[in-house]
Amino acid sequence: MRPIETDKIFYLAIDTYTCLWGGIIAPRLCLNELNSKIGDTDLLLSMESSCKEDTHLSKSNYFNISLSDDRSAEVASIASCMLILFAYENIKDLPIYHEIRNIDDIKFLRHLRNAAAHGNRFHFIDSKLKRFIDPGIVSWRNKTIDKNLQDQKAFPNFIPHGDLPYLLEDIAKIIK
Repeated sequence: MRPIETDKIFYLAIDTYTCLWGGIIAPRLCLNELNSKIGDTDLLLSMESSCKEDTHLSKSNYFNISLSDDRSAEVASIASCMLILFAYENIKDLPIYHEIRNIDDIKFLRHLRNAAAHGNRFHFIDSKLKRFIDPGIVSWRNKTIDKNLQDQKAFPNFIPHGDLPYLLEDIAKIIK
């Protein structure tokens, strides 16, 4: 297995994605060890807050999410949405964006970004005009986005979570 090679704008996103996936599967791999290290408290993590008091995340909620197939799958899908949103917004800020925006891989990412921003479902309705906009046919590797995906779940139904780093790797080759 080879490591994914991306552009520097994606490194932090891939690191975050890796840590999130690791956090999801850790209790399935070593529940007893994690439980003993965390101890008897239900406090998993405290984060400083500018509100009245710090935010506390519960150990029991973390384990309930990680050990539930349904809940961990939903968290994984949200993580994929966040990765795609981050990736596309960073590409949009590149000086060469206007030169590359019509390349299929970039258009594919844009459609995934729109799905991520619409509750993980493909959405080809113009919000201002309130009408369907045909996306045409946009392909990346063996995946094709077209109008038939309207309202279909993007992650992982259309595109598996493991494809996303490869998409970013392919896009990194375009933006170099």
